Amino acid sequence: MGTVSNSLTSTANTPVTASGSTSTMFNGTSQYSQDFQNVITRAVAIATLPITLLTNQQTALTNQSNELTTVDTDFTALQTAVQGIQDALNGSSFNTDISDPTVASASVADGAQQGSYSIQVNDPGAYQTSLTTTTWASSGGPATYTLLAGGNTYPVSATDDSAATVASTINAQYGNLVNATVVNVGSSATPDYRISLQSATLGPMDLDIKNASGTGLQTAQTPGVVASYEVDGSGVTVSSDSSSVSIATGLTVNMLGAGTTNVTVTRSTSALSSALSSFADAYNAAATEVAAQRGQSAGPLQGQSIVFDLSQALSTIGIYNTTSGQVTNLEQLGLDLGVNGQMTYTPLTMMSTDLTNSTDVTSFLGSSTGSGFLQVATNALNNLEDPTTGEVKTTEADLTSEITDIGNQISTKQAQVDQLQTNMQNQLSQADALIASMEQQYTYMTDMFQAEQTAALQYANE
Repeated sequence: MGTVSNSLTSTANTPVTASGSTSTMFNGTSQYSQDFQNVITRAVAIATLPITLLTNQQTALTNQSNELTTVDTDFTALQTAVQGIQDALNGSSFNTDISDPTVASASVADGAQQGSYSIQVNDPGAYQTSLTTTTWASSGGPATYTLLAGGNTYPVSATDDSAATVASTINAQYGNLVNATVVNVGSSATPDYRISLQSATLGPMDLDIKNASGTGLQTAQTPGVVASYEVDGSGVTVSSDSSSVSIATGLTVNMLGAGTTNVTVTRSTSALSSALSSFADAYNAAATEVAAQRGQSAGPLQGQSIVFDLSQALSTIGIYNTTSGQVTNLEQLGLDLGVNGQMTYTPLTMMSTDLTNSTDVTSFLGSSTGSGFLQVATNALNNLEDPTTGEVKTTEADLTSEITDIGNQISTKQAQVDQLQTNMQNQLSQADALIASMEQQYTYMTDMFQAEQTAALQYANE
């Protein structure tokens, strides 16, 4: 009797399964090998069904996450546009006009308000100065001096006793009190270097440099005088040890000479108009993206509660109005919200309103931390975009976590399916090999009996 092989011949045929993995085609040698292949295929298909469901769920969540990223970008841009309106109301967009620029100059900062201010400078003040009495003598070695400023003494330890080093040491250590410079009171050919001291504030101040023996080296030059001024004809004289004084929130005046001047502060209408135009564009982009998540053929966020919250935030911003002042709604600023949810901006309307009711425009817009439209818009957007508690941010984080969790589940179940497939292939390979062996034995025995019958018939016929 011939020998029978118990091994199966397998080939790596790799069709894609529902989960995205591959399976090995079962190739046996018995007449039932195809049946065994069908058993494996069906078992793997059934075991793969949960993976298919998880994969579909993961795909849906990934699409939601991608869409939410787009929404996040649009609402962040809207936040930036709202901040742009705030910036247009701050000092950077204000202009100042000085009736007499020889008396004072002015600068504005956040908090400035439009208006006209009068300042009478009685005395712009002066800084106390002193100069070394004789040519500064230097031996080149380290030296210790004492600075006298405003009745107090301060040690000065210089690495060498040259005028330049002593002056720079004084500036480094006591620059808040005095400013030390080296001046040449001689000629280029025969220089005469000395140290000049100037007080850091206006008003009288004793200024001197004393050597190690306590001898004063300076002589007083310009006497210090405090500045004095009056605002808006109040009759109240104000003294200051600085030439720069704040006469209103966000408005600083630098006194230059005696006299009276008017300071007029106006807000740049063009800057505010540009900010409102950018706001309308950002609002429309966000509204378009949110609208695409509703109705037939809606986007990935269809049916999610966050779509309602996003719509509510846009509505809160878009229909904001108040009952106080001459400016009570966005339409008066040229921002018209249509029935399609899109905002149209008309610059001429805004400019006309700002020209006649500038103060009410400022009041209506308010500030992000105070009141008015900007506070309402800022709060609505912060509820969505706050890095820690914003709904958009937390929803994005939750989706990412859920997608990762499902991915781990898919990996675990796929490993189980792969193991099931391997086990079934091994078991059925053994069964197929046994059946193939029995089939070969059956064929051998059948052939042998057939040969004996043929031989017997031939013998009988003889």
